[in-house]
Amino acid sequence: MDRILADQTRAAGSTVDQLAPAGGTTPPVRRWVTERERWAAAIAEHGVDWDHPRSVHWNAACGIDAAADFAAVRRSARTYDAIAPAFAATARHREDRARTAEAMGDLVTARENYFMAAVHWSAAQWPGHADDDAGRGHHERKRACYARYAALADHHVEAVSIPFPGTHRGSLPAWLHLPPGHTGGRLPVAVVVPDLDSAKEATVALHGDRFLSRGFAVLAIEGPGQYECAMLGTHFSMPAWAQVGPACLDWLAGRAELDPARVVIAGSGFGSFAATVVAAHEPRLRACAVMEVHHEPGWTTVFEQASPAYKMRFMYMTGHTDEAEFDRFTRTLTWQGRAEQIRMPYLAVVGEDDELSPVEWTRALLDAVQGPRQLVVYQDSPHHIGGVPSARLGPSPSGLVADWLAARVRGDAFPSEQWLIDGDGRINRGPLPAAEPVEPPASERPVETPPATRSAEPPPVPSAAPPAPAAPPALSAAPPAPVAPPAKANGRGRGSRKKGGQVPAGGDHAQPSIHREPAAAGSRNRGKVPRGPSS
Repeated sequence: MDRILADQTRAAGSTVDQLAPAGGTTPPVRRWVTERERWAAAIAEHGVDWDHPRSVHWNAACGIDAAADFAAVRRSARTYDAIAPAFAATARHREDRARTAEAMGDLVTARENYFMAAVHWSAAQWPGHADDDAGRGHHERKRACYARYAALADHHVEAVSIPFPGTHRGSLPAWLHLPPGHTGGRLPVAVVVPDLDSAKEATVALHGDRFLSRGFAVLAIEGPGQYECAMLGTHFSMPAWAQVGPACLDWLAGRAELDPARVVIAGSGFGSFAATVVAAHEPRLRACAVMEVHHEPGWTTVFEQASPAYKMRFMYMTGHTDEAEFDRFTRTLTWQGRAEQIRMPYLAVVGEDDELSPVEWTRALLDAVQGPRQLVVYQDSPHHIGGVPSARLGPSPSGLVADWLAARVRGDAFPSEQWLIDGDGRINRGPLPAAEPVEPPASERPVETPPATRSAEPPPVPSAAPPAPAAPPALSAAPPAPVAPPAKANGRGRGSRKKGGQVPAGGDHAQPSIHREPAAAGSRNRGKVPRGPSS
């Protein structure tokens, strides 16, 4: 990494006031301490994937040849402190193999091992939540290995530094990939935002990448707060992410081989939230597609019910060292007041039983989006879409996203609708249902005025003319605080309906009328998802 640039960026200031000191550590969050026996037991039993199948994502980027690497780490890293050393040792092994192969002239073997080493070095970075010597060392090895991979790759791979003006005065680090065999002509571009756990180096697959194989150029970025951006001093904030789209589109417009009129954005996990914010502030984007989403305003479920590792990572991304201050900051984490500005096609691919972001919030977001939109729900799937029949027998979620975006750059029309992928892998199409109200927590509910003190004045009569659309929020203004939809009459709180509970008529998870077909004999479908015309 360019240490001079890092020093300049840090000296210029960052996006939040309360930052971790250089070389310091982010203190553990309360639940990491008070529930330490619980998390230690979970890691001892499940290893690095105790709370999320992150090694599956990293392995997918590397391909089948790296499967033994990740299996060995899963077996050996049975404490949190063992995760980084296990990945670092694996990275060194792959790096040694790459150097040996390169010296022998086996350049394909060399580039594949350099790529795997880079991904392992990024995995070694993940457990650390501080800008310390260990994290910087892992980062520098990652960059060096990926640069060697780029030099030997079977397609054009270029290190990119996108100017990021304004108060941040830094740059957005990225890698630009052109599809193999590209010899001329302007290419559509997929801007891809990684998850909390992943780095830009693991965004484009070593073999058969979903976007490159469909003719896209890929701009794999890290935005404010993510991996290299955080090390450069550009931390997460909503105003910072609102500037990412204009910065990327302006830079892409200067490249002769890229078509600025055919740029789309995709993100998963944290990237789903970030991509939505980017789309709200950059109308030049052709479409936005997200999966395994984080759409709950304030991220309450993630930070207060899921593994504390999510909160520790996000505190590092924002630069906060005080948990109470961070808790106040999380009220800015909302698409409300921003999604209303999205007029491009928008796709959300979710698990029906998402434990990190209740599906009702995705429905509420889609209600706010002003352009054509589509919701794809995988029956019985958790946040990570997989491990259930709908994901195994139905369309690949990542492939579905890539195909949908390819159709958008072709200009294909589509109706606003919902797809329900059932346990037989069938696609049940139907109208996009309205969002269900979600009850806010007690601390956020408005105080009811006693009947005796309520005003006797009649309610104002609405104007006959509809109000003008709200202007996009000013980038310099503070983002709006989350506003929960009205509470349901039955008093259900955040999250999905408890399994096995009775569904009130026309209430919880009510769906529009969809033509039903009888299930085939021996079907595994349990009937949760309505049947309908299949594809």
